[in-house]
Amino acid sequence: MRKPYAFLLAATALLAAGGIALAHPEHGEVAPPEVSFTTHQGTIPFELFRGNRIVIPATLNGHATEMLLDTGASATTVDKAYARRIGLPPGQKIEAVGAGGTVEAEIVPNVTLEVGGMRFTKMTVAVMDLQPIARGVGRPVDTVLGREFFNSAVVSIDWAQKRLRVSSHEAFKSDGGATAVALARKGPFNTIPVSIAGGEPIQALLDLGNGGALSLPRTYWGGRPDLSGLRFAESRRGGVGGLSPARAAVIPSVALANKTFPSVPATLSEGGNDQDAEKMANVGIGLLKQFHVDLDLGRDRVFLRPRTDSPPFDRDRSGIRTDLVGSRLKVTFVSPQGPAAAAGIKEGDEIVAVDGKAITPDYFRRSDWTRGPAGRSVSLRRADGTEVKVVLSDYY
Repeated sequence: MRKPYAFLLAATALLAAGGIALAHPEHGEVAPPEVSFTTHQGTIPFELFRGNRIVIPATLNGHATEMLLDTGASATTVDKAYARRIGLPPGQKIEAVGAGGTVEAEIVPNVTLEVGGMRFTKMTVAVMDLQPIARGVGRPVDTVLGREFFNSAVVSIDWAQKRLRVSSHEAFKSDGGATAVALARKGPFNTIPVSIAGGEPIQALLDLGNGGALSLPRTYWGGRPDLSGLRFAESRRGGVGGLSPARAAVIPSVALANKTFPSVPATLSEGGNDQDAEKMANVGIGLLKQFHVDLDLGRDRVFLRPRTDSPPFDRDRSGIRTDLVGSRLKVTFVSPQGPAAAAGIKEGDEIVAVDGKAITPDYFRRSDWTRGPAGRSVSLRRADGTEVKVVLSDYY
């Protein structure tokens, strides 16, 4: 029987990217890659997929690819089928522990990565099946770019222009007006101090792989009557390995980098704890999008400057969770408190059209109807030909 590795899979409040924190049980830590810069300050255009996933172009062993960014993945991770297509050999088989359980993976050495004026050689990557992640995110996920990238440079995010500025540590200079926030370490990851509903600051995982704003473990929110007593709806959280029960709720206020935000949508895990990186409090893109961000994770700090054009917090108003399977949306979860349940949608239903438009492979390129305005009526056609109308609402 293979020994499970003593490392983590990145996990987030919404089904998200999965990366592995690598260690070799017989030979100690995996050696870091060799890093060089062709330019000490480069720019990368990125796609902000559905408003909550950063996808950038890169080259892996000479093959052009798109990579999902995830600071919660301490090793770059490649989809198994894609790895075989580009000629990566089979690697050492391992078991890895994620938020939803144990999954099979491999480690493959001597990979070359080029991204944003940087070149990584003699790089060890994780290889695993990323198709469950792709179905949840809603687009192909061939590669997840992890902490090797963030540890080796300063990554500045311009949300409005959809560009990353990648600077060597020597070339980086922070913009005026930004708050420098010292980060702590949790294993290979970084945590950031955040105050929840006026409480003392707690450490939360800084996680670009989390498409939501905030998630909290039961060990924290369960001990605070003001949080456990919030109006909520049943939900699910998860990452690699599956889904687990959670609550969807709105936190009255959240303070980060001297800025307080009212009414922040959050996931309250029914499990979790304050110690394990994949199960602790987690700050995701929803909160980070409120700032101009300079990630200097190699030196355990981040610079945050509030945006004047910050977007409203994203929240689900449907109470439904689906996977795109071919030309259908398969319903994987329905919140009992949500409008989809009230309309008669059930887990296992297959949706073939939304507002008269058939489900196609590019479905997730459309605007996200589940996060539309409260009061909007959405027509869903099921595979059996029946139609139901879901009236979106702030159901939690």
